[in-house]
Amino acid sequence: MEHYASLTAWILGSLGGAGFIVVALSSWLGKVWATRLMDNQRHSHQQELEELRSNLRAKNDEQLVSIRKDYEIFKETHLREHNDKLLIYRACLDIVASLLAKIELTALGKRAGLTAEEQEAFETERLRLYAYLAMLAPQEVMDANDNLIDMLLALIYDGKGTTWANIREAALKLTNSMRADIGINKAAVSYNGAR
Repeated sequence: MEHYASLTAWILGSLGGAGFIVVALSSWLGKVWATRLMDNQRHSHQQELEELRSNLRAKNDEQLVSIRKDYEIFKETHLREHNDKLLIYRACLDIVASLLAKIELTALGKRAGLTAEEQEAFETERLRLYAYLAMLAPQEVMDANDNLIDMLLALIYDGKGTTWANIREAALKLTNSMRADIGINKAAVSYNGAR
């Protein structure tokens, strides 16, 4: 070991100041190369990062366009369905009003029954009412309609008695289920009159 240490000391001593310059120059040159390598790596990573950002922006833009299209389709479909329900429910309530106007006197006992022509009109209107509702109404609305129509059928054809208050309550239940379905008002409407 002493031999190697003395050899190294002799080489450095013989080089003298030039050895110091060689060591300093090699250190400086190593730093320059390291800086260049780091700059090249940094530049390469920045390019890759920018490419990834660009791809991500493009994918985000595509997804946003797709989401916007889907949203517009959903919005148009929902609005069209809502408007269709409004039209159908209005037509249904017109039919219900017409049916009840014909049956009111029978329910109140002021009249024996409907004529053959009125029965035929009743059948046509109740079937039209059911068909309109079946197109878009949820089951809750259909059940309320079935309850009202069953009550009216029992009154007209089976001679079963009922009160006008029961008929009105069934009609209001149908109306309230329609209102809840289209979101006009979640609170139920009730009859607060004296008759």
